Amino acid sequence: MKSLLMNRRGSILQIVLIVFMLLTLALSITSFYILQSATQLHSISLLLKQKNLEIFLVKYYSDTVQNDILLSDNYSFNDNEVISTVDDLGNYYEVTTFVQTKQMQYSFLVWVEVDTGAILKFEYV
Repeated sequence: MKSLLMNRRGSILQIVLIVFMLLTLALSITSFYILQSATQLHSISLLLKQKNLEIFLVKYYSDTVQNDILLSDNYSFNDNEVISTVDDLGNYYEVTTFVQTKQMQYSFLVWVEVDTGAILKFEYV
């Protein structure tokens, strides 16, 4: 009789231990997915800010060609540095833009038509 009670207690402890291990595993997997999702959301936010800056700069280049003279310039704002170099190639301007932030740095090339301000080419360098 005594060995039967010991066996039941051992079985109950083993079941409790297995349930505890499964709960710990489920919590660790859930926390891993939450951290991974937060990292992905930060990356997506950074890419959207980058894309918005590119759209704004290309629109600025086009409007400036239509209304004024497009010149090379340097801009600094919110820990961003934008350096644009303009080359007049006759029928179009070739604008090379270098963007540097704390997280990344990249450059892109834009061709803007002189007469209409239309964007002829956009590519990353």
